[in-house]
Amino acid sequence: MCYDESDLVPVPPGEEHPVRGAELELTAADGSRVAAFLARPERPAGPAIVLLPDAGGLDPFYRELAGRFAGLGHPTLAIDYYGRTTASPARDGGFDYLPHQQRLLRDAMLLDVAAAVQRLGGRPYVLGFCLGGATALLAGTTGIDVAGVVAFYPWTGDLGREPALPDAFVAGVRVPVLGLFGGADEVVPAAVHRAFDEHLTAAGVPHELVVYPGAPHGFFERHYLDREVRPDTVDDVWRRLAAFLV
Repeated sequence: MCYDESDLVPVPPGEEHPVRGAELELTAADGSRVAAFLARPERPAGPAIVLLPDAGGLDPFYRELAGRFAGLGHPTLAIDYYGRTTASPARDGGFDYLPHQQRLLRDAMLLDVAAAVQRLGGRPYVLGFCLGGATALLAGTTGIDVAGVVAFYPWTGDLGREPALPDAFVAGVRVPVLGLFGGADEVVPAAVHRAFDEHLTAAGVPHELVVYPGAPHGFFERHYLDREVRPDTVDDVWRRLAAFLV
């Protein structure tokens, strides 16, 4: 898991506007119920975002992060992957996600993404972290109508009952890609972003893959960046997100 409930969401530069947040439930195409959190800006000023959490699911970090994006003008819908295996949408430091992660299926997760896209309407962006980053990239290879994909340190290894994704799967992405990687990531090694760049380039997919020197897996955490005196990294992430999410 990349975060716990003590983590702080990195603060974006500039002014944030008031936001309204609401818990809701989506229905996927297979009839499964999907817990979600929708953050709506009072002053919409940009495209919508489907937010895909890391392995911990829809915990307080991602609710707050949805609010941050909404404060910048993006309606943001954060979804939970574990509605098929647990009735409770609560995700905090006491949630044992591992038994549920072991039952994940990528096709089911894509159904959840499709339900979120349908709920938002239009062509939202899909933005994900760790296993959510890989799911965002995978969504970009399907018929789900999204404007682009943002993948933070995407974990493409074994997932639940599924084998690892081959690096070449990204050649099937049909939309622009922004990938954000840590140069000191011991979970997602440098070979991954190097292979992605090769396959995306060969396939003609518009993309930008950014590697932050010295940054570990899960680097988009304000308390880590403050402790290590790396505000430049978080500022650069927000700048690139602002340029991409248009």
